Amino acid sequence: MIWFTADLHLGHRNIIRFCDRWSLCGLDPAEAASHDKDRKPTTEDVARHDEQVLANINDCVGENDTLWILGDFSLSPARIAREYREQIHCRNVGLVRGNHDLKSYDEFFDPVIDQGIVRYQGRRMFLNHYPMRSWDGAFHGAWHLYGHVHNRLAAEDAAEPNLLVKDVGLDACNYRPISFTELLAYMEPREAAFRERYKSE
Repeated sequence: MIWFTADLHLGHRNIIRFCDRWSLCGLDPAEAASHDKDRKPTTEDVARHDEQVLANINDCVGENDTLWILGDFSLSPARIAREYREQIHCRNVGLVRGNHDLKSYDEFFDPVIDQGIVRYQGRRMFLNHYPMRSWDGAFHGAWHLYGHVHNRLAAEDAAEPNLLVKDVGLDACNYRPISFTELLAYMEPREAAFRERYKSE
């Protein structure tokens, strides 16, 4: 199986507050919903956040699967980022560079790209950390998977049902990777709308 995720932000204290990830720090849903958004996360909060993000990945992705991380793996020095990578059980982890990923991260991911096409089970998927509205293969049925925006384009994507796009970031996918099978179920009605939209062109 092939899986996708983005925007892990491991070691990033403020992402907890900015993206309301308090539930990943061990707060129950009711407590998380009422949590003071202005409170600064503690070192313990960050450790719990990171532990839960990594556990969610390992609960989904098998050792022999393929995982693509579409940017913003960590905000840590390479030594610490490597330790995070070593906690992911999957052996085949690729990285699409995001705006927070250091060049030094390249040595513990394979492959590492800025953007590109991945093919799987007859589908072409254009991977980029950033959302795009035109991409390589866009008018020929290629999907576009992205991160970066932390689910802020959900309404816009829903309003364009023939656009073959999906935010695969943690904040858009219940804080876990999304599988190709799940993506296919999401994309099939969009593909039908896409074919209807462009059948006369």
